[in-house]
Amino acid sequence: SKDIADAFGVPQGTALVERTYRTRYAAERAPFALVTSYLVRDMVAENPDLLDETKEPWPGGTMNQLHTVGIELARIEERFTTRPPTPEEAEELELPPGMPVLLARKISYDTNDRPVEISDITLPGDRTHVHVVTHLDRW
Repeated sequence: SKDIADAFGVPQGTALVERTYRTRYAAERAPFALVTSYLVRDMVAENPDLLDETKEPWPGGTMNQLHTVGIELARIEERFTTRPPTPEEAEELELPPGMPVLLARKISYDTNDRPVEISDITLPGDRTHVHVVTHLDRW
């Protein structure tokens, strides 16, 4: 999509690797997160295992996958918004009527300040707790 291409800084139509995850607690039926992750195919194609969905889940996750092709992460930025769920999200997350979803856009940057992975995460408003700690420099 134009949105993802713009976030990566690549032309629309650039080949991507798209991965979809549903994360669950063992004791619960509904997932607690719907995740779609994107990588620029040309950045990771030198390791064919990264293009093979049967190799998922990967020990060490995406950070380790990127490391196998020489990409080291320097920072991760996350932005949060809320909105009403789509009918499909409400059903899959088993949301009560009127319950919003929390959306997170996570962008991982390498040591050259290049976006190398984008994840869109949809979280249920009734089961999500966000805890943010900000360490401040002393005056």
